[in-house]
Amino acid sequence: MAVLNRGEAWRRTYACWMGKNAGGTLGAPVEGQPGPHNFDWYPKLQEGGIPNDDLEMQLVWLDAIKRAGWRVDATVLAQAWLTHIGYNWCEYGIAKRNLRWGLLPPLSGAYDNDFWNDCMGSPIRSEIWACLAPASPRIAVRFAFEDAIVDHAGGEGVWGEMFNAALESIVFVKHDLDEALDLALAFIPPDCQIARAITDTRKWWQELKDWRKVRERIAEKYWHREPTHAPQNLAFTVLGLLASEGDFGKAITTAVNCGQDTDCTGATAGSVMGILLGEVPKKWAEPLGETIATNLSWGGIRNIVPLPDVRVLTDEVVSAAQRLLAWHGAPICIADAPTDLSDLPEDWLRPDDGIYELWERNKYPWRVDFELNAVQVGVDYRGLPTINPEVAKTVSVWLLNREPIPLTVTLAWDVPSHWQVEPMSSSVTIPAKGIVGINAHVCAPVNLPQTQTLWVQVRVHERPSEVAVPVTLVGERKWLVRKNGGEWQTEWLPDSQLPLERWFGGKPGVVEAKLWVWSPSTRPAVIGFPCNAAFQLSFNGAEILNTHQPDYLVRPGQQGPASHYARVTLRQGWNEVSLRIERHDRPVDAYLLFTDPTDLHRHLTDIVLTQSP
Repeated sequence: MAVLNRGEAWRRTYACWMGKNAGGTLGAPVEGQPGPHNFDWYPKLQEGGIPNDDLEMQLVWLDAIKRAGWRVDATVLAQAWLTHIGYNWCEYGIAKRNLRWGLLPPLSGAYDNDFWNDCMGSPIRSEIWACLAPASPRIAVRFAFEDAIVDHAGGEGVWGEMFNAALESIVFVKHDLDEALDLALAFIPPDCQIARAITDTRKWWQELKDWRKVRERIAEKYWHREPTHAPQNLAFTVLGLLASEGDFGKAITTAVNCGQDTDCTGATAGSVMGILLGEVPKKWAEPLGETIATNLSWGGIRNIVPLPDVRVLTDEVVSAAQRLLAWHGAPICIADAPTDLSDLPEDWLRPDDGIYELWERNKYPWRVDFELNAVQVGVDYRGLPTINPEVAKTVSVWLLNREPIPLTVTLAWDVPSHWQVEPMSSSVTIPAKGIVGINAHVCAPVNLPQTQTLWVQVRVHERPSEVAVPVTLVGERKWLVRKNGGEWQTEWLPDSQLPLERWFGGKPGVVEAKLWVWSPSTRPAVIGFPCNAAFQLSFNGAEILNTHQPDYLVRPGQQGPASHYARVTLRQGWNEVSLRIERHDRPVDAYLLFTDPTDLHRHLTDIVLTQSP
């Protein structure tokens, strides 16, 4: 078995966290600014560095998997999201709302998240998985996948975290950057945007050897107005590594000077260089110290006692890594003996079939699998997990027989009154090691709840009882819409995005739309309508928004400027939202969002948008 010396593993892990803190602190003050910049030193310094969700969320993940007996899967991390993560910005808030509605990963990361699942919220969380699986990218990438699908399923964000985890795991033992990049790229699909952006960046660096000129090329091909869009930022990180010539400071300053999501690009460049070099230069490390700064004081993270400093964090991670490598059958161990990689299999740093299966799971995030005792059950939502009373929803239940003999299985649906499933019960004999699918057609009542969990009882004949499997459906939003003064028509929309271009047919005109909101109590709320068309929004008969900003970046954020977000009072019972939207000669887009102004703008989950009075 190959050996990674314990002291070396400790040094590289410690340097990973110190490097991440240094790069994040360098980039945080200019986060979201397009650049280019010209920094060669921290623009702002404080003991412990600047608090950053990039690092503190990984402290939460370490605590969560430790309490779960070191089991790393999306369901464990989903619980940690709701218990410990206060942040509700961007993809975080949407995923947490989906989890509170009952959607399991990967649905929690895919549903109503088309904008944000291509962004940086998950690539920034890769280091913990690499450090728990050093020199074992197959393991690190599987861990990273389980993390990323909670809030980025189906998007580039998953590929970004998988790539970062692979690279960081590999550089524990491969210290040639180009070789490490080749190996890491093999862990994500070559046709994804991130793989293409990194490949182009490497090619342009070889041609130009000038980071500013390469940045221009990246911006020409991959620039996105959203600063956190992942492909451009992964390219900037890799550019920092390539331009560093082995110099830690050059790596993080180049990544940050490229602009956009600078705290993330600097932090990842710093962590990779820390592992690669095995140390962070005193110039960059000493001003920050070893204390870990967090946003616990105001609730960014909550209900947790964070580890006090980087040394304690490193001790815990290295100890856990030793255990996890053994549990997962890695051909390398952490030991007191000198590092010896002579017995490391040639293919261990390359993907296996299990990694390619993860690719397929991310490309189709509408299935949830459940590991029972005798069978594996897969619930395929066949697209969005939504329903309305006018169209039956088809759900496929797949049964995989794990046994070497045939099994007879009965599925029995348990649903609330006024819900219907056809068939309510069905039996099938599954061949040994075989798989069988059963379709069910679900019909929802007129008084459609915002979310409803149905249950499928799985009864394996002449076997111990199994647990029931949940099938959670989100009620579609019931809109009344009329175009250019025509007749009002009911439109069921599956998520928070309004299909304005479909409504307008790509032509100038006026659309009016109404939605009713039922609230269980009277309380303050924020209505957000990010939109680049001319619009007026009225709430309970009073106009609260009236603007036209054709260059407005339309994104479903939990908060925004007063031109597009307004504080209102939700009445107990029914409330009416009325819109008048005018399209001119440019494509238009919009979302409608409801958040709580008093709890970090948490998305409201107990309102009902599926009915009308």
